[in-house]
Amino acid sequence: MSKFDALHDKSGFIINLGLERITALLSYAGNPQERLKIIHITGTNGKGSVSRFMYAILKEHGLKTGLYTSPHLVSFNERIIIGDRKIDDYDLERLNLFFKKIILNNKEFEKLGEPSFFELTTAVCFKYFEEQHVDIAIIEAGLGGKLDATNVIKKPLLSVITNISMDHKDILGNSLKKIAIDKAGIVKKGSFVATGEKKTKIKGVIKERALSLDVPFFSTCQVKLYKIKNLYNYSGLKLILKGIKLHNQAWYQKYNLGLALLSLEIIYNNYKDILGLKIKKNLIKTGISKFNNEGRFEIIKYKNYDLILDGAHNPEGIKNLVISLQRGFKNSKFVIIFAVMKDKDYKTMLRRLSALNGSIIFTDLNMDRAKDIKELESASKEHNYFKNTFCSKNIKEGLDLAFKYKEKNDLILICGSLYLIGEFKRIVLN
Repeated sequence: MSKFDALHDKSGFIINLGLERITALLSYAGNPQERLKIIHITGTNGKGSVSRFMYAILKEHGLKTGLYTSPHLVSFNERIIIGDRKIDDYDLERLNLFFKKIILNNKEFEKLGEPSFFELTTAVCFKYFEEQHVDIAIIEAGLGGKLDATNVIKKPLLSVITNISMDHKDILGNSLKKIAIDKAGIVKKGSFVATGEKKTKIKGVIKERALSLDVPFFSTCQVKLYKIKNLYNYSGLKLILKGIKLHNQAWYQKYNLGLALLSLEIIYNNYKDILGLKIKKNLIKTGISKFNNEGRFEIIKYKNYDLILDGAHNPEGIKNLVISLQRGFKNSKFVIIFAVMKDKDYKTMLRRLSALNGSIIFTDLNMDRAKDIKELESASKEHNYFKNTFCSKNIKEGLDLAFKYKEKNDLILICGSLYLIGEFKRIVLN
């Protein structure tokens, strides 16, 4: 475990939105973010997948591509990647000390307060990408948009907003419109914006922000991605692609792929010269075939059984997961291992999971943010959502229960939180 992993376990869940501290921190470091060519991505669901689709495609075209995402599953190093290489512990510790010295040596931080874990790691990311001279950086927002630490970016090449649904209501607002306004805060003058949002009124909020800044607005409603047998075809703004192979079986990934391809077109049409980017259809398809986003409809072998891991952690994510399972595993029954954070709409999540007609095991997580498993059990039994309901004190015990009570053809699904997926990978697969 690196020092950053230990720091994350201690203070990584403290949310302290605002741009004052990250702005000061990066200013003392010479504003490395201003020398990067950035694609900035936010949205309620799918931002990790859209980021990784674009990363895989641009990397396949020979661009030195940096990727910043969160949260991590097993180790912090997963958050900062260039090419196929995660940042190493030496560079993490070196840059951590670099920024800690800035904080200690400047009294401004006595007034502003110490930067949060996410602000510090975002600063490390920008400095590292600058040092490594990346050709392009894909930066995923942590929470929301307007006051997220990543929004210190003044002029991205492109702002991408995947979709808007209800999540983090206590922080971002208690309506879709308020959440959309917050996430649209990443749209900046002199740039472009693309969205995969389908709801007309909410898409209108993003478009209104773009128009107010004279920013060209693009939507996946302008392009088509459709499936013929086991392959996808894409009809874009100018780009036509046929015979796209997507290994991830999730129904919802086609929307993420469509937005990634639209974003790629915008980047190519407007920045090909400064990036030295020459689009080739075969390289796009090869990049898509190499797409990998762990913990998102990830199917693995464990004890000769297939396990499905999906970090869906809000009602919309669970809805898309259930549709994917019903389409991909028709007539199958499931044993579900579930954990969720306290701030989530767990009742709606459980109601939607009940459509799978299975049993559920509520699993305790080693963190204060996790919802109490007895409360989850009580809510589930009150509505008779599942055939059988169990509780386990950890993921290992939960798996033992799943294997004990599953029937011959039942599938095991682990979902509800990326932190649960992370614990599974750390403890069970270690």
